[in-house]
Amino acid sequence: MMALTRINNNISAINANRNLRTTSNDLSKSLERLSSGLRINRASDDAAGLTISENLRAQINGLNRAVDNASDAINLVNTAEGALIETTSRLQRIRVLAIQAANSGTNDSVALQAIQDEIETSIQEITRIADTTQFATRRLLNGEHQNTASVTGGTGLGVSVAPDPINSTLSTGTHFLEVTQLTSGSLTLTDGVDAIANSGATGLSGSTFDSGTYDLVLSNVRQAAARQVALDVRIGDPNLPAPTAGTTVAGLDFTNGAGASFTLGTTDVITFTGTENDGSSFTATITVGAGTTLNDLATILGVALGADSASYDASTGTFLITAATTGLSSTSIQFTVDDDGGGAPPELSAGQVVRTQGNDNDGVLTIGDGPAITVVAGGTYTVLGRDPADPREPQPQLTLTLGATITGGTDSLQIVQAAYSAQLDAGQSVAFQNGDKNIQFRSGTGGGFPSGETVTLDFDATINLGTGTSRTFVISAVNQSLNFQIGANAGQNVRVAFGDLSANNLGFTDETQPNGNTRVVSQINITSVTGANEAIAIVDEAIRQVNTQRSALGAFTNRLEATINNLGVAAENLTASESRIRDADIAFETTRFTRNQILIQSGISILGQANLLPQNVLSLLG
Repeated sequence: MMALTRINNNISAINANRNLRTTSNDLSKSLERLSSGLRINRASDDAAGLTISENLRAQINGLNRAVDNASDAINLVNTAEGALIETTSRLQRIRVLAIQAANSGTNDSVALQAIQDEIETSIQEITRIADTTQFATRRLLNGEHQNTASVTGGTGLGVSVAPDPINSTLSTGTHFLEVTQLTSGSLTLTDGVDAIANSGATGLSGSTFDSGTYDLVLSNVRQAAARQVALDVRIGDPNLPAPTAGTTVAGLDFTNGAGASFTLGTTDVITFTGTENDGSSFTATITVGAGTTLNDLATILGVALGADSASYDASTGTFLITAATTGLSSTSIQFTVDDDGGGAPPELSAGQVVRTQGNDNDGVLTIGDGPAITVVAGGTYTVLGRDPADPREPQPQLTLTLGATITGGTDSLQIVQAAYSAQLDAGQSVAFQNGDKNIQFRSGTGGGFPSGETVTLDFDATINLGTGTSRTFVISAVNQSLNFQIGANAGQNVRVAFGDLSANNLGFTDETQPNGNTRVVSQINITSVTGANEAIAIVDEAIRQVNTQRSALGAFTNRLEATINNLGVAAENLTASESRIRDADIAFETTRFTRNQILIQSGISILGQANLLPQNVLSLLG
């Protein structure tokens, strides 16, 4: 209860003032919301609502900009389409004139020359249209925005990018590929994936030879279960046949469980070390002869180790060496080789192929038919080559870096320095067993590439090969198509490519004529019957090419129009959601404003009366 006999603190006035302040703040917010039309004018009005509405506003603005982008794209495409309409008109006129010229019975040389003059005028106009059609400063029809592919290390193979003007998947970069085809024809890699089932084509260097893997098992008769060591014996020379019990040892590539690898050659010396049961070590030395067979090797190993018996089973690919005593039982066996070849880096000469094959921990690098070289994961290796301009001494030309792991997929071996790449056309080539990071191969269990497997590329290419051709080459791909951002978020884009539609590129070009018999519109000459008939065929092909481009552009325009409609619906609904959160309800705010106005008036009146209450105490003073 308020005491009316105290004058130092007027509680009634303090209470009235506090309520008046609250009402004044509420009235200010009502005025702000009614004047701005927004319920949220600052973060303090609704912190969570502000965050949500700003995200929605970002999407709305992005969608509206994407609509404008799509509209600009349609305008660009319509510009190209309008130019192609005139190109088609000129081609149709040339075709009519060619048919007229073919009517040789009524045309003399003067008439034919007049027809040729008009045709050349139309040809010049077609080229002018291609060279000058532009949107703003961007030229559209002169080939600046088409996808291209070039080849190194096997020129003349006819590698080209498949015509895909809409949303091309071509990835700019350098790609390595080896293709073997047993019959003449074309191998087409389409839409990034090509199934090579029963096509007679193989990918990957070395995929056409048998590389066998064999176990060398050393076991003790008395304690076989506790004493076993396994070594892999791998055929490293691609020219060797599938091994039998009489296969010559020279050229074998041994790999042990730890990942070390080497090649045995004639007169090579093997130092064979192991650990006895009592912890002591033993050493045996074997010299391989030119005629040593797999059975001979088993016998040599058995004698060197003091074994009771030794044999080679060709059906299982297993060396079985049985000990007469427990002394042979070993838990650790290592090979070291004294190779006559020395330690100089290998040299890459004309016509040779660098091959790699590997497992999870190591790889084998082979140059031509030379010895295999161990390449350990993470290591860097240099290949020598002779520069034709200075053939005196071989120089480091290819620096190869092995990936951290070698699997059947990607990133196994990369060229980090390729000074010799300029001479790859002369016959040298580099093939990757496990693929470059831009090309993925899935190999079979035996290291081969059987039919039914899949080669995955990130571009479309056609490769023309002759009978029995086996080539490794480098494809350099460039994606120059135009990109249009038609969404509110990253990656929501489409691409369109424009070909070279000049008279020099319309007709039967290198891409459509693998035999190189190029016949294009600019070469038309109707002064003979043969030339007139050929002109009709050339123009028909040119009209087909222009119609293909126009059809693609028409489909692209339809897609953009559908996109604009879809973006409009999305923007509308997002705007409704953003408005519900952020916009002020004017009817509700008007009610609050009226209420606060009344409270302000009453508050001021009550505060005035409360300030006068202490004066009543004066009556007590008499």
